[in-house]
Amino acid sequence: MKKYTAKGATIKELRGGLDRMSTQKEMAAEIGVSERMFRMIENNNAAIPMTTVDRLAKALGVRREQIIYSEGGPAGVEALDPPVPPVPPAPPTDSAAEEPPQIIPRFDWDLAYATSDEKRLYHEASHSHDLVTAIEIALTEETSTYAEELFEILGSLTYAKRDVLTDIEPAKEIALRRRIRQLLVLLKGNDVWVYETSFYRRLPERMTLPPEGEEHTLQSRLLVALAPPGEYGETSLRVNIDHGQPFVLLPLKSLKALSGRGDDAGA
Repeated sequence: MKKYTAKGATIKELRGGLDRMSTQKEMAAEIGVSERMFRMIENNNAAIPMTTVDRLAKALGVRREQIIYSEGGPAGVEALDPPVPPVPPAPPTDSAAEEPPQIIPRFDWDLAYATSDEKRLYHEASHSHDLVTAIEIALTEETSTYAEELFEILGSLTYAKRDVLTDIEPAKEIALRRRIRQLLVLLKGNDVWVYETSFYRRLPERMTLPPEGEEHTLQSRLLVALAPPGEYGETSLRVNIDHGQPFVLLPLKSLKALSGRGDDAGA
């Protein structure tokens, strides 16, 4: 399996700025590795598979390119547990050299993760502006019926379909969550897995970078995809997303300067 060399110092700094998952133990549990392995990632720039890179990037709220070295391509490492050969350390955070800003296109991709958690789906749908769906598997008449009902329920919970100033009654929430759970079980029993991810869209929609100073609004979007089970146990699925408009992703140092955080945020 191909593995990529982690930027340990960058990962440690990003983790230190989180409100939750700010400890090595919490972050290790979140991305599915041992605490010992996570210490190796931060302290020894350990090599990790792309699935771990993606989980870590999502937990930290950054793109994968910000937490791995790209020079020389992926590092070939046979196992995670043995000591990892030393690699050049990440540049210090106060170095004059800084990664250039990245232009993120309007139409991009992200990873959606398999879920059987009706509570999470209900929460994400009821806190999103709208819902989009993707179907990456052939559906039978039976599974099509289940999918249509699931999409209809989740869509009805979004801000675009309900009055957000009116709370959903507890009895209705219980009934909806019960039915979502049933539909997830029925789909999975037919080898149809449900994957989800959430992201923000920038409006107004446009295909080019907005002019400097143009105001924009953000709308949250939930994407739910149906696909086969992971052939090798994978629990993530690559999906296409629409950011609404292109935007510039600033490097960590610039983001900290804009937010007014000090250099000791990652301590």
